[in-house]
Amino acid sequence: MILYVIKWVYMWLLPIGGILVALLALAVYQFRQRARGRYALAVIIAVLYALSIDPVANAFIRPLETMYTQPAASALTGDAVILLGGGARAGVPDFDGEGQVGSAAANRFLTAVRIQKSLHIPILLSGGAVIKGDADEAAIEKRMLLSLGVDEADIYMDEQSRNTAENASFSKAICTKQGWHHPIVVTSAFHMPRAARFFDREGLEFTPYPCDYRTGTMTNLTAYSFIPQAFVLFNSCLCLKEYVGIGAARLGLQ
Repeated sequence: MILYVIKWVYMWLLPIGGILVALLALAVYQFRQRARGRYALAVIIAVLYALSIDPVANAFIRPLETMYTQPAASALTGDAVILLGGGARAGVPDFDGEGQVGSAAANRFLTAVRIQKSLHIPILLSGGAVIKGDADEAAIEKRMLLSLGVDEADIYMDEQSRNTAENASFSKAICTKQGWHHPIVVTSAFHMPRAARFFDREGLEFTPYPCDYRTGTMTNLTAYSFIPQAFVLFNSCLCLKEYVGIGAARLGLQ
């Protein structure tokens, strides 16, 4: 019991818990002094706290992640796998080269390579450097695929894509050129609704294959669920970005 209490207190001292405690202390002082801006600060603290706890973050994530169901392996068919980029880092050592994919991209990559090896179909790596000097994600993933024994003839690359809209556009062009009629699109579950919208816009018939889930179907609420945590805030920010992106796509802004 003491161990759990110590851990609970310790988590409040870490960012972002410690930052919120400091802001709360400042808000209390402002209210005692009847300082201007105290209500605005209180609202900011409340919003930051809400976005940093599991119940709220999961409420944002779950509608996105449950919009598409992952197909059963036994029923999965397609003539190519399209792996959407999820971020990479340049200039860091890797097992057989330089540059590595991020955590979301690694999960997507692992899923895509398992599908490729199971169905023995080509794989298209979609995602390049967004800003000059950034990592070339497709090139890093190609090196990883080769080290895992995937035939180079089965690897195709789209190193031009900088966002999801370009992922869909350039992938459609490559599918048309190669004669692929029904690819399997692999990306994070929270990202799939936005990605599917762009692939539908391109008129490409595809099978969505969501992965990299951030929340489960059931929420296990504990005392720790209400402690603000940086990674939970990150998940909330990811989802807000997706909702904004979906709205922009509906309005034709992307």
